[in-house]
Amino acid sequence: MSTERSVRALVELGFTGLEAEVYTALAQHQPMTAYRVAQLVGKPAANVYKAVESLQAKGAVIVEDGASRVVHAVPAAEVLGLLERGFRESRERAAAALAELQSVSTDDRVYQLRSRDQVIERCRRMLERAERVALIDAFPAPLEELRPEAEAAAARGVVVAAKAYEPVSLREAEVFVHPEGRAVVERWPGQWVNVVVDGREHLLALLTRDGRGVEQAVWSESTYLSWVYHSAVSRELIMADVERLISGGATSKELRAALGRYRRIVASDAPGFELLVRRFGGRA
Repeated sequence: MSTERSVRALVELGFTGLEAEVYTALAQHQPMTAYRVAQLVGKPAANVYKAVESLQAKGAVIVEDGASRVVHAVPAAEVLGLLERGFRESRERAAAALAELQSVSTDDRVYQLRSRDQVIERCRRMLERAERVALIDAFPAPLEELRPEAEAAAARGVVVAAKAYEPVSLREAEVFVHPEGRAVVERWPGQWVNVVVDGREHLLALLTRDGRGVEQAVWSESTYLSWVYHSAVSRELIMADVERLISGGATSKELRAALGRYRRIVASDAPGFELLVRRFGGRA
């Protein structure tokens, strides 16, 4: 049974069935010739020779440099390390290639999201893609779920600003607490989570009151719609903070000092605005 599990596991990692059988046989026995391996696994010698060559290319076996050509299985930890590094490199190449494909396409459609998990996962991926600025307007529970990605984005230099409905701390992020947040949460029949990243993609979602379902949710990477929504959210955050400062008796000097904080959030150099200008031929 252990042998069967080993073969299945190796096949799942990309080995052919015969490669997996050959490696498993070699790992369980002393080094031997490919011919002896063929006898052990009960497969044609010619096929086993090819499997050994393939395993050698993968770094899973080493072959004696001599007439007998004895084959030795590389330790499993070393093989897995090679596979992991190979996967990372392949993933990076694929990510770069796919990013190039996405960069030349324009999709102004608005898509509906149906599941709560899809909403949260898309928000997480958006925050991971953020380059310049990410704005979040979310009720307490969904905001807490997005905390790791929001803090990670802020840590790598992205301007992250969140409108919260109860006191909360997000490391290295700007947090604006709605002065009547508790009343808003109690009054609304659901929980919202709205995210706009770099002014080039946005997601608006109203979850059910218990947070387990979706009342309505949409996502779009329309450059125009996303930049308009970025502008709206950034000004809303600014206005909320201005009201807080004024109600707290802030002086004009203190209000002017806050302007730097606001300029970071407005982010007129965000990628979304640059894409918008290039696409429609306008001037900044």
